[in-house]
Amino acid sequence: MGIPRIGESRFRGIQFWAMILLGIALPARAPAQGAKPFYDGKTIQVIISSGAGATTDFTARLVARYLGKYIPGNPNIVAHNMPGGGGLVGANYVYNVSKPDGLTILAVNRANYTEQMIGRPEVKADFRKFSWLGSFNKTPMMAACRSDTPYKSIAAIRAAKTPPRFGQSGTGSISYVFGRLVESIFDVKFKNVTGFQSARETDLGMERGEVDCRASSDLTVIRPPWNRWVKERYVTFILQQGPEKSDLIPPVPTVYELAPPEAKPKVDLMSVMLAFTEFDRPFAAPPGVAKERLQILRDGFLKMLKDREFIAEGKNLLDWDGISHLDGEQLQKKIEATMNQPPDVIKRIKEILTES
Repeated sequence: MGIPRIGESRFRGIQFWAMILLGIALPARAPAQGAKPFYDGKTIQVIISSGAGATTDFTARLVARYLGKYIPGNPNIVAHNMPGGGGLVGANYVYNVSKPDGLTILAVNRANYTEQMIGRPEVKADFRKFSWLGSFNKTPMMAACRSDTPYKSIAAIRAAKTPPRFGQSGTGSISYVFGRLVESIFDVKFKNVTGFQSARETDLGMERGEVDCRASSDLTVIRPPWNRWVKERYVTFILQQGPEKSDLIPPVPTVYELAPPEAKPKVDLMSVMLAFTEFDRPFAAPPGVAKERLQILRDGFLKMLKDREFIAEGKNLLDWDGISHLDGEQLQKKIEATMNQPPDVIKRIKEILTES
């Protein structure tokens, strides 16, 4: 008597139930047995788009000390300075040269996107396409001049025979953008002295008498030499961004308080051109990082921001409130919304930023 043949469909059914039973009977295998997290044994490079001693440098090195702790595999993280062009040298490098493998992070100059908006040829990147990780802190801008100069207010600058010399790293720097806005809103003229490679070099330029004034974020005053300058009244603060007043600098009017009514359209542009004060310390990876790997970096960045020791150092170094931040998705949307402006707005921005 022959062995009865089992129909193909019935045989498949038996296979199915056998697999189910085996799955129940046998202990489950660990997922990806023996596999290590991608970042295990890897090194992440943090490219710092400023020179040593600048606030961006302090921030990037702070992140480099803590971020690896919150990335599975605990990669080593090293930081390298790549200054120049007000941050564009570093941005162009990461955008065009760095591989999208999740092993390079850029500490971004927060104002560089404005240069792309007006079409500067030095910009070789589309800031909307970076893989944004997140940002923290808010820092409004201010301007101050040496107290031994006649430039003690906007009115005094307007009345002066020669314009004050403002120290700048480049036309894409944050201080340059703010300075150009102030010139346009108040119909005054500054002489921009560019080429300083870091904030510290610009400060030295003031001390050597190479420049008279400097625009920067308000948190600049918590570090040397500004903390000494404030105490010794070496500088006089002439203006701050607003609309809220900073608690870090001596009482000084805001742009919103001093601007004439006819300058309101230009003041309104500040919401676009100085949007970066809401994402003070932004970090990004190159375009095209795989979604899963980008999410690992974004999650690690957010967890880092909740680390008690990181918060304490952030408060000490950057006067961070320990709370204000944007996650990667929020920052991505903020950058896109800020940059995607109608032609008439772009035209006005270009008019303000284009050197005369």
